[in-house]
Amino acid sequence: MTLFRKPQVSDFGWIHDLASRQNLRSADFSFCNIVCWDHNIDSYVARLGDRVLIRVSLGGLPMYLYPAGSGPLLPAVEAMREDAATRGHTFLLRGITREVLPEIESLYPQRPVFELDRNYSDYVYNASDLAELSGKRYHGKKNHLNHFSAAFDWHFEPITRDNIGLVHDMAAEWFVDMEEERKEDYAGEAEAIRNALSIYFDVGFDGGLIIADGRPAAFTIGEMISPDTLDSHFEKANPHVNGAYTVINQQFAVYMRQKYPSLAFINREEDMGIENLRKAKESYHPAFMVDKYTARWRV
Repeated sequence: MTLFRKPQVSDFGWIHDLASRQNLRSADFSFCNIVCWDHNIDSYVARLGDRVLIRVSLGGLPMYLYPAGSGPLLPAVEAMREDAATRGHTFLLRGITREVLPEIESLYPQRPVFELDRNYSDYVYNASDLAELSGKRYHGKKNHLNHFSAAFDWHFEPITRDNIGLVHDMAAEWFVDMEEERKEDYAGEAEAIRNALSIYFDVGFDGGLIIADGRPAAFTIGEMISPDTLDSHFEKANPHVNGAYTVINQQFAVYMRQKYPSLAFINREEDMGIENLRKAKESYHPAFMVDKYTARWRV
């Protein structure tokens, strides 16, 4: 009997529960990244005890994610290792954060080889920093907000059933307007956003819109991945509306802190090695990075 199967919307509850127990603050275990990007990563899931098992394929290379949850770790890793052997490929365990490195090292007599890819480290920010933009280091961001307020009559509103159509339309327009040379950087994201919007209310994602002069100027979609951490999945703004990215980022942080008083951190995910994206993420001064290692055993 095959242990793994394709994830369904109905799996949200138990996957979210198990993946959030260790509070690793990694975007790898978010339901959106498992389900909405399935067209790119060919994801499969399984449950063993109180751990969630995830198999993905990145660039055609099959691998498994650290089995987040609680309870014995070895049986979960053994189940994935055996699945890899049955399928005839090398066992690679991805998404190992620094907190759980010692656990992985101690599983087998032979220590694995760990590899770190900086392009896939998550940027995590203090939610208060993104909401308040206080101090000299955020002076430029505050200026963007002030200029935006002077130029537009605008407001923030949460995504609802009444305005979600505006998000669909804006997402479609954003990818049409994108510069041709950058399209490859965002391959598959348009479909991931459509997928997220299609299950938005079923799983309880959070999101918001900036309406400026009566028209949508920016939107964002996120997901609480633990009691104190939000994963910000998608953020798009009209490239012809200066300051819209700054405003949606700040306003969503304000809104989410009000909605979830326990919110302390916002994970804005990786930069994938895209230079402009890296500069943008660094400009918001992350509180820390979630480095994620891949383990390979020489067996």
